Amino acid sequence: MNDEKQVNWMSRRKLIASLGMAGVALAGGSLLIPKEAGAQAGVIADVVTLRATPGSSNGELVTLLGYYDTTPGKGGGILYWDAASTAADNGGTVFAVTGVATGRWRREYSTRLKLEWFGCKGLGTEDDSDRVQKAVNALPSGGVIEAGSGKFKLASTVTVTTVPIVFEGAGGTDNDGFSTQFVVDTGTNDGFRFLGVRGGGFFGVNVRGSNLSGGNLVSVERNGATGNYMMSFQNSRFKNGYNGISLRGCNTIRFQNCIWSGFNGQQVILLNGVDDDSHADPVEFIQCSISSANDNTDNVVFDGMARSAKFVETAILYGRHGIWLKNTTGQTIPKFLYFEGGGFENGKGVPVLLEAGSQAQFANAYIGCDGDEDNVRITAGFTGNATFTGCVIRGAGRNGIDVASSRVTVTGCLIGNNGHTAHADYARTISGIANNGSGGIRVTTQSPHGWVTDDRIGIQGVSGTTEANGKWKITVINATQFDLPGVAYANAYLSGGTAWRYGAGIHIRPGASRIVVVGNTIGSLADGTQRQDYGIVCEATDVFVCDNELSGNTVGPYQILGTQNAQTRFIGNKGVEQIDGWLAAQVSGAVANGLFDLRNLLYLDGTKIRIVKVTRKLASGTCDVRLDADGASAGGTMLAATSALQTTALSSPYIVDGSGTAKKLQVRVQNASSASGLEVQFAYQVVG
Repeated sequence: MNDEKQVNWMSRRKLIASLGMAGVALAGGSLLIPKEAGAQAGVIADVVTLRATPGSSNGELVTLLGYYDTTPGKGGGILYWDAASTAADNGGTVFAVTGVATGRWRREYSTRLKLEWFGCKGLGTEDDSDRVQKAVNALPSGGVIEAGSGKFKLASTVTVTTVPIVFEGAGGTDNDGFSTQFVVDTGTNDGFRFLGVRGGGFFGVNVRGSNLSGGNLVSVERNGATGNYMMSFQNSRFKNGYNGISLRGCNTIRFQNCIWSGFNGQQVILLNGVDDDSHADPVEFIQCSISSANDNTDNVVFDGMARSAKFVETAILYGRHGIWLKNTTGQTIPKFLYFEGGGFENGKGVPVLLEAGSQAQFANAYIGCDGDEDNVRITAGFTGNATFTGCVIRGAGRNGIDVASSRVTVTGCLIGNNGHTAHADYARTISGIANNGSGGIRVTTQSPHGWVTDDRIGIQGVSGTTEANGKWKITVINATQFDLPGVAYANAYLSGGTAWRYGAGIHIRPGASRIVVVGNTIGSLADGTQRQDYGIVCEATDVFVCDNELSGNTVGPYQILGTQNAQTRFIGNKGVEQIDGWLAAQVSGAVANGLFDLRNLLYLDGTKIRIVKVTRKLASGTCDVRLDADGASAGGTMLAATSALQTTALSSPYIVDGSGTAKKLQVRVQNASSASGLEVQFAYQVVG
C-alpha cells in the first residue's frame, strides 16, 4: 500500500471510530453524522463552507452533510484532501478552497456519480446545463450519471465526446412531475449531443422540450472520422420537442421500450441525412412507440444511406408520414428496412412511403391511416425489393398499396376498407366546368381538392356539361382545377356537380414490373365499411396475381387497364369467374333426341372438374341439353336451347369425378322440335 492510500485509509478509520458504526450510511459511501456529533471536526455543512476550509494533511477525510445547507443529506458524502492537487474545481468531484493554490477536496468515486453531487437541486428552476456537463467531464473514461428523481433544466447543449456515458434515471413516465425529467430549453440548439461515443445512452429517463423552435432533443454525430458504436436507449420517454433524435455516423444503436410524442419540427427520428459517411447501420427499435402528434411532422425519416434499421413490435402513430425512405443527399440510397409486428395508425400522410431504397420487408404488421392518402406508397424511385407478408392494410383514403416500382411481393395479407374518400362525405363541390383551351373539360372545385394527376375520380350531378358525369383519371392543373383527359367539352355548364376520389386495395401503376400478389384477402373486412371500388387496379404488364380472395369490392374484383402481354397473369383468384377449360359439342344439320360426343374430350380420366357455365345456340328450332357422364346425368338440369345465344352461369355448379374411374362425357338432347345446327359448350374448373 502506497503512502497516500495508507494515510487515506487510516484517516477513514479514525473518523468512523469517532462517530461509531451507527453513523455509517449515506449513498455513495458517505457517512450519516449523529446530531450530537454535528460540531465535531471532519463534518462540513455545505459546499460554501467546504470551499472556505482547507485540509490540514494529505488524505484527511471530511463528511459533507449536503451540497446546500438547506438540504442536508443531498449531494453530500465523504471527501478527502489531496494536498498536491491543482485540478480545476468542477463543483462535484473536485473543490478548490478560496486562497489556496495547491490542494483540493476530492470526492471518492470510480465510474458512477450523481448529479446532486454537482449541485443539481432537481427543481427545474435553475439552468443545470453546466452542472450536467461537468458531471460528464468528470468521467473521462466513461461511466454512469445517476440523475435521480426531479427536474433538470438544460438551457445549453450537453455534449458527450468519445466516452460511453449512461444517463440513468428513475424510470419513464407520462407525468411531467414524476421520475427523472431533463427539460430541454435550448431554443434552436440540440439538448444532448453524442459525438463519436463508443457506448452509453439513456436508461429510465424522460427528456422533454420547452419552447423549442429548432434542433433535436438528442443528436448523435461523428467526431471527425470517429463514429458512434453500441449506444443503448432503454425505458425512456422523449416528448414535446422540435425534432426528436438525429442519428448520423452510427453503428449498432438500440432503442428498447422507448416512447416519443408531441413534436412539431421536421421529424421525430432522422437516420443519416448528410452523406454516405454518416450512415446509421444497424439501428433497432424494440417495443417502442413513435408519434409526432403533429399533422406536419414526420415520424421516422431515412435520408440517404441509412443502411439498415429494424423495427420489432413498434407502433408508429399520428403525425404525417410514418416511415419515409427518401434521398435528398444525392448520395447512396437507404439500404434495408425490416418491420415486424406493431404497426401504423392515424397518420395524415402516408404510413409507409418508399421513395428511395434497395430493400424493405414488412411482416405481421398493421398498416392503417384513416387519412386521405395511401397506406403504402412505393414510387418509381424505390429501386430494390419490397415484401409485405401477413400484414393488415386497411382504412386508407386512397389505395391500400400504390406501386410504381419493381420487384414488389404481397403475400398472405388482409387488404380492405381502403378508398374511404370514395364517399359523399368526402366529395368536392364543383363550382364550374369550362373548355380547357384544347377542346377538353376543365373542372373547378369550390375548395382545394388535394388530388394528384392520374387519380381516379367520380363526378355526378352536373347539369349542362353532362358529358363530365362519370368516372375518370384526371390531370391536375392547380389546387382547385383538374382536366378530364380524353373527354371532349360539348355543352355549356349550367350548375351542380360533386367529385370524389376512388381507391383500390392495390393500385399497380404503368411503370411497375415484376409485381407478385399471391394468397391475399383483398376486399371487405369484418371491422369496417367496405369502400374500395376494385380489389386490384392494374395498369402494368409484368404482374402475377394468383390465388387471392377478391370478393366484396364495391365495383369488381379487379380492373385491368392499358396494353397487356404474356407477363400479365391473373389466375385462380376467388371472387373472379375462373374458367379452366371448355367441353364443346357441335351437331350439324338436324338435331334429334339422344347422345352426342364432345369434339374436344371423350373421356374424363384422372381428374375432377366442376361445371360452372353452359352456353348454347341452335340454327333453328328448340331443344333441351345437359351434360351426361357414362350415359346418365352428370348432375346438371336440362337447359333450353333456341336460335338465340344463351349463357347460364350455374348458381349450383356440379362435380364430375373422373379421378378414380374414367367417365365418358357426352351431350344429352331432349325435347327436340325442328332443331338444327346445335352448338353447346360447358365451362369447367379443375378441382382435383
